[in-house]
Amino acid sequence: MRKIALLGFGALVAMGFATAAVADTMTETYGNTVIATNDKGETTKLWFKADGTYSGVSAKGEKFTGKFAIKNGKYCGTADLPANAPAGTPAPKEMCQDYQANHKVGDKWTQNDSTGKPVVIEIKAGAM
Repeated sequence: MRKIALLGFGALVAMGFATAAVADTMTETYGNTVIATNDKGETTKLWFKADGTYSGVSAKGEKFTGKFAIKNGKYCGTADLPANAPAGTPAPKEMCQDYQANHKVGDKWTQNDSTGKPVVIEIKAGAM
């Protein structure tokens, strides 16, 4: 489960959205669905909130959550440890990466995920 949450987080990081520092970028995601499709065709759905948190569902249907912020011009996020993680599982560490801004509902673009593999990102209207 932790691996899935981190994979979902990797997709999130790849999208490169900002927090309140660039509120116009994030505003387009609130109340909408961000879909990340990896190079294997697997999709992860993500939902962002103005409070700096996100939630998502992996291609396998596993749910995950986390927190995000912009630090030194980079998108940084930390996945939450799943409730069913085995005792003693270390908490996920913050991961940072460059981000792209100025995407809107209906936009679809390709960029690399946190491992350097291509991922297609799309913002769809509404919470799907």
